[in-house]
Amino acid sequence: MLRTVPSVLLILLLSAFCSPALSFTCPKITTSDASQQMTTLADEIRFHNRLYYEKAQPAISDSEYDRLFAWLVSLEECFSALATADSPTRTVGGGVGVGTQKIKHEQPMLSLSSSTDQEAVEALLKRVASIGESQLLVQPKVDGLPVELIYVAGRLVSASTRGDGRFGEEVTARVSEIQGFPIQLTAPFPDRVVVRGEVYADRQLLQKNGVGSPTGKYVRHPRHVAAGLLQAQHPDPAELATLRLFPFELVNSGSVDGSAGVALRSDRAALALLSDWGFIVPFEQTQQVKSFAEVQAVYRTYLANRDQQPFAMDGIVVKADDLQLRQRLGAGGRAPFWAAAWKFPPDTARTRVVEIRWTVGRTGRRTPVAEVVPVRLGGVQVSRISLHNAAEIARLDIAAGDQVVVGLVGDVIPQVMEVVGTPRDPGSRAAAGQVPEPTLDACLHDSPVCRDQFLAKVAYFVSKSGLDIAGLGRGRLQKLVEAGLVTDLPSLFLLKTEAVAAVPGFGQETSRRLTAAIRAAGHLDPFRLVTALGIRGVGPKAIQRLARQFASLDELLAAEQEQPAALSASDVRSAKSIRTFFQSPGGKELLVKFRELDLL
Repeated sequence: MLRTVPSVLLILLLSAFCSPALSFTCPKITTSDASQQMTTLADEIRFHNRLYYEKAQPAISDSEYDRLFAWLVSLEECFSALATADSPTRTVGGGVGVGTQKIKHEQPMLSLSSSTDQEAVEALLKRVASIGESQLLVQPKVDGLPVELIYVAGRLVSASTRGDGRFGEEVTARVSEIQGFPIQLTAPFPDRVVVRGEVYADRQLLQKNGVGSPTGKYVRHPRHVAAGLLQAQHPDPAELATLRLFPFELVNSGSVDGSAGVALRSDRAALALLSDWGFIVPFEQTQQVKSFAEVQAVYRTYLANRDQQPFAMDGIVVKADDLQLRQRLGAGGRAPFWAAAWKFPPDTARTRVVEIRWTVGRTGRRTPVAEVVPVRLGGVQVSRISLHNAAEIARLDIAAGDQVVVGLVGDVIPQVMEVVGTPRDPGSRAAAGQVPEPTLDACLHDSPVCRDQFLAKVAYFVSKSGLDIAGLGRGRLQKLVEAGLVTDLPSLFLLKTEAVAAVPGFGQETSRRLTAAIRAAGHLDPFRLVTALGIRGVGPKAIQRLARQFASLDELLAAEQEQPAALSASDVRSAKSIRTFFQSPGGKELLVKFRELDLL
């Protein structure tokens, strides 16, 4: 379920462009309001970073993410004293997986400055021109999963994902199974080689092997296939055979000699070395240019032929070829100043809105969804499109019966781009009614009217963000709820192996492992249990900070007006939200039951 920003903020976001430096004026708001907005935006961006980088399950489009990011950048420029060192504008991607081995990158693995028009590329060309005329390289922006490979004495010793930009998740064993990843380099080679590339799923092989074929309403996107296979414990061999590598950088080029022992001077020469060492380097996909007109020509060619490429791509990458020039241009905390990306606009199609329904998430937040006449976009059949909130409905002025243009933003996220026609009979145009916001303690028990929200609450409670109970996905949870075994959150800890085994789909051994995992999850710090509740407006980071300030949950609940001086305004609000929750009728009941089970 999408997490949404307040309506007023979203309206501002929708009117803001991705490049705040060109169109942004500092808002006339108080420092307190700015701090609250910056905290909300930072939490939103971190949440979507985790979905994108760690789970390969983006919940919003690239353009929506860019608006969030641009608004935060702008507020930090206007209220620089409020900017924090851990702001997502100063970090890269998401965190690395919990419980996995982490590998430190040779150099920070940064993102790229990007835009869906030419602005980011034009800014790059201006930076390059300010130093002197130089050759540029253009490559496709492959939509896969970036990895870093380290070779010592010609032998692959580690492979890692991007992670948070500083540390990545170790995937060496999996990478060694993928075709096109040399395990041993072809001599001669230096003692240490560090290479970066994009792991992607070959589209023709996906089609040939039947991977990513329709399994419901959506087709698996090639990037999701690649991300899932790299981190799967037991991948399907047929799916694994579709993976390939697009190598794009020799990271330690400054310490590597080229031919005749001469220091490398260009990226293209470095790519040639990678080819000599055994990497499959697609030189036909690396074009040399000097002017914006030449960059634009390459962009248009790829845009027109993107579906004919072996990989999914969402734009082009433009970078300085001269390695010394790159050193002079340098890099920021999030992106290098010697490269930029120019993203493609989304594919679009026309269809009709059949109905607008409101779905419910674990916190009770209602999200409007447009049911449309099914239409195919980029190999994906789209029949349901999130409208995010009431502000978006008002902005689009959308209702059942409307003709709309829909796009597949980022090749993944369906989005209504605009309304292009309404029914001739005004009476047939049914508007979508808003659903009242629920109370803070709504749907803590299963009931016919609460089934969807309760299931969402329990699913979050046992997820990695919550108690991390293995083997208890939403499908199994639904069976336990429908069987009457899980009626509220505490009832999870009362499950018996025999009762679970009697539910269709559960065997004796599966039930034994599941109940053992639940028992093990009951021995946790109380603040971890509070995090798993997913109280609306209270994020995991805030709870971690509160845990450092309060010796126990009881101390936090008894604090009322007495707050540690070290707490920020946002943490004070989070503490108040936690107390409000446990003072509600449903929260009080939950607290009593958890204490009876010795969980709090």
